Amino acid sequence: MDRDALWRIAYRCAFRLRVLYWRIGRPRLEGSYVAVWHAGRLLVVRNSYRRSLTLPSGGLARGETPLDAALRELREEVGLAPDAASLRYVGEIVDVVGPAEDHAHFFELHCEEEPTIEVDRREVVWAGFLRAEEALEHGVVRVVRMYLESRAVS
Repeated sequence: MDRDALWRIAYRCAFRLRVLYWRIGRPRLEGSYVAVWHAGRLLVVRNSYRRSLTLPSGGLARGETPLDAALRELREEVGLAPDAASLRYVGEIVDVVGPAEDHAHFFELHCEEEPTIEVDRREVVWAGFLRAEEALEHGVVRVVRMYLESRAVS
């Protein structure tokens, strides 16, 4: 078994433990999501530990701002390093239906040129650009669906 496969197993186990903790403790989570748009298509990722697609995203580290987390996750998950001024904050979506109270801060990054995406094949196993409708058809995590639905209305 290669090293990446072992990492994927570790991520799946850790995620299952986190979900169990969320169900028991119902904590307040806070994280950042980045919608990277190019030519009317959205960059979505598939994590090794989830079935649904999502955006580059992650929880805020202690003392980290939502913008700092957004920039960090773009770099870690898809190898993008835009300057902070290029990200536009579009708002917070709160989801209280799942196992935790999820406060998701959404940012948008609009790219003229299609960016080169690099995934680690450990946490993120695939990334690509899809039209919003295609992403919804493939299945996205709940807060991403809420973001896309709110964007279609506005």
